Amino acid sequence: MIIGVLVISLVAFALVNVFAKKAWQTVLSLIFGAIFVGALGLIVANISNHFGMERVTETTTKKIVSSADSGANLLLYKELGDGTEKIYLYKTKDSQKKPTATGTDNVTNKVESTTGGAEKVTKTTYWVYKNDHYKFWFNIADNNHEFDKRVNTFKLPKDWITLNTDQAEKLAKLSKERQRTMESEAKAYVQDGLKQAMMNNPQMSQSDQEATIQKLTAAYQQEAFAKLIQEVKEK
Repeated sequence: MIIGVLVISLVAFALVNVFAKKAWQTVLSLIFGAIFVGALGLIVANISNHFGMERVTETTTKKIVSSADSGANLLLYKELGDGTEKIYLYKTKDSQKKPTATGTDNVTNKVESTTGGAEKVTKTTYWVYKNDHYKFWFNIADNNHEFDKRVNTFKLPKDWITLNTDQAEKLAKLSKERQRTMESEAKAYVQDGLKQAMMNNPQMSQSDQEATIQKLTAAYQQEAFAKLIQEVKEK
């Protein structure tokens, strides 16, 4: 609507100013000129400083799963430029083939620890008109609900690890190279652990033995993976 006022005041100023012969016509042309300048100033203020608008923040929370099919809980990131800026690659379900990348323009990414499940909390801030009055006058080019900024907070439990994409590639290669060795070590680790457990409890039932095997297998995998991660990060 303000564009209409701008155009009409400009046309009226030009017409009245051209044909102005009397004092009241000159005054009227000055009034139209002032309206034009005022309307133009308000448009500039709206476009450059969001006059008539205010910020609102919307929060969404999504559960996330490992960014890579490695058997471990990984959150991957890619470093940009000098490494101070990062984009994170995440998945919200196991069936997702490729991870989703966070944005870069006016986007801040953070990683925090949590005692709950892994999730991504996104706070997106928009510019919206304060009321219908401002929207009626200044909704130029449909700019209501204009994006301002976004903050992504990845909340990760203790068993999650963050790696950059280069480290993830090295980890996958290293895991493949040492697969046979790790399988052999895992077998020996479980056998020794089960033997010790049965010495401590000779009356251990079959179900208890199976549970112990599962526990020992998980413990070895966690320990072995931690060593691989440490090696990858040191390279």
